[in-house]
Amino acid sequence: MPVSEILQSLDRHAASQPERPFIFGSSGTLNWQQLHREVHALATQLRGCRRLGVLMENAPAWIVTDLAAMQADMVNIPVPVFFSDEQLQHVVRDAGIERLITDRPERVTALLPVDGLATMEIAGRQYTCLFLSGYASDEHYGDTAKVTYTSGTTGEPRGVRLPLRAMETVAAALATAAGASRNDRALVLLPLSILLENIGSVYAPILAGAEIHVPDPAETGISGSSQVNVAAFARMLQRIRPSTLIVPPQLLKLLVALAQAGQLPDSFRFIAVGGAPTGMTLLESARDVGLPVYQGYGLSEACSVVAVNTDRDNFLGSAGRPLPHIKVRISEQGEILLAGDSCCQYLHAHAESPPEELATGDLGYLDDDGYLYVTGRCRERIITAYGRNVSPEWLESELISHPAIAQAALFGNNMSRLVAVLVPADSGLSSNLPATLEKALEEVNAQLPDYARVDRFIIAAEPFAAANGELSSSGSLRRRVIEEHYAERIHRQSEEPREYIL
Repeated sequence: MPVSEILQSLDRHAASQPERPFIFGSSGTLNWQQLHREVHALATQLRGCRRLGVLMENAPAWIVTDLAAMQADMVNIPVPVFFSDEQLQHVVRDAGIERLITDRPERVTALLPVDGLATMEIAGRQYTCLFLSGYASDEHYGDTAKVTYTSGTTGEPRGVRLPLRAMETVAAALATAAGASRNDRALVLLPLSILLENIGSVYAPILAGAEIHVPDPAETGISGSSQVNVAAFARMLQRIRPSTLIVPPQLLKLLVALAQAGQLPDSFRFIAVGGAPTGMTLLESARDVGLPVYQGYGLSEACSVVAVNTDRDNFLGSAGRPLPHIKVRISEQGEILLAGDSCCQYLHAHAESPPEELATGDLGYLDDDGYLYVTGRCRERIITAYGRNVSPEWLESELISHPAIAQAALFGNNMSRLVAVLVPADSGLSSNLPATLEKALEEVNAQLPDYARVDRFIIAAEPFAAANGELSSSGSLRRRVIEEHYAERIHRQSEEPREYIL
C-alpha cells in the first residue's frame, strides 16, 4: 500500500489535537480522535473486499467510508444517488462491485440480486452493507484507489481510474492555491460522489487540518440537480458561516441574489465556481457584491482541478493558471491538451498506462500571462448551468422513441433547464398537441435521471429537413441552424423564472 498523505494527516491530527471537532453533520460531530477510530474500525470490518461501492446521501458517514476504503487499500466506487436505475446497474456490473454500503437498500435489492446483507453503524447512523459477490471483474486495478463515474455524456457513464497519488497531488495543489488553513470551515454542498467535491471539500481540508461541514441535503435546501428551497439554504449558510465552498454557476447566481438581499454571512474567504462555464455578467455581479469568487476548470480524466484563479492571481473570465502538477498545451485545432501524473485512464482501457497527452475535448487558449480560457466544446456535449454533462444524442434518441415524437433537438448548454424543440408524430392533433407532447415528455422523463430530464419544449414550425437547412445531407441534425431558428424561444423557455420552494 502506498504511503498516503491523507491518512498520515489523519493520524497526525488525531494525535496532536484529538478533541478538536473536525466533521460537523446535521445530527452530530466527530472530533479527530473519533474519526480516526471510526475509520480504522470500518476498515477492519471491510477487509476481504477489493471493490467497495458507496451509494449514500451526503453525511459524515460518507467521509468515514471513503477514508476506511483508503485505509483498507481497496478500490472505492462512489455511485451518485442521482443516477437512474439503469445507470446504477451499469456501474455495479461495470466496476464489479463486491459490497455496497448504502442508505437506500430497498432501491438496490429491487434492481440487483443480493447474496446477503449486514447492518452497520457509521458515524452514529445505521447503514446497510449489501454483498454482491456475483459481479466479478477481470479488471487489473493496479494502483487505482477510486473509480469515479461521470454523470454521463451517454446513457452509460464511464468510469475513470484514480490512483491515490494523483488525488493527493491535486488535493495538495488545490489547498495551496486556495490558501487553505486550519481556520477554514469547508462546506460540502455538492454530492460527495462528485470528484471535485470529494477532493476539494474533503481531502484538501484534511491536509490543511480545517473543519468540514457536511449537512444533510434536506438542511441545505437543495434537492435533485436543480431545485432549491431558498429560505432553508439561507438559514443553513447563516448557521454554519462557511469560509470555503464549491458551487456550480446556478448556485453562485443564488448566492449573489442572497448577497444583494443582505441574507448572506460575512464569513466567505474562497468560493470556487466550476463544473460548467460561468458568464462574465455573473462573475462581475459576484465581485460587485463582495463575494470572493474564483473560477476554475477541470475534468475527471485529469483527477479534477486543472486550473483555478486565486486571491493572488485572479482574472475574470479565465479559468486561472494551471496548477503546478499539470502541463497545458493547445493543439493546432484549438483543443486543450494535458500532460502530467494526474492524467488518468478509463476503466477497461487497453493501454497499460495513460497517454502522454490527454485530449480534453474542450476548446480554449492560453494568454501571454499563462491564464487558461475555455471557449467551448469540440463536440456537441451539453454542460448545464448545474454542471451536469449531458449528451444531446442520448436524450434525443430517448425522446424520439416515444410514439408521439417524430424528431427532437435538445439544447441546454449553460442553461438551468434542458429545452427540446419537438416535431410531433401527428401534427393533425393540433388542438390537443401541447397536452399530448407534455404527457409524452413526462413519460420519457420518468425513465431518465434527474439531471437529464427535459424541463421545457417548443413545437417546431415544420419538420427538420435538408431543405430548410436543419438536417445535413446524411440526415443528422444541424443543431446550430435549429438553435438559430428558435433562439429567442429557447432562451425564453430556459430562463423563465423558476418557482423556488419557500
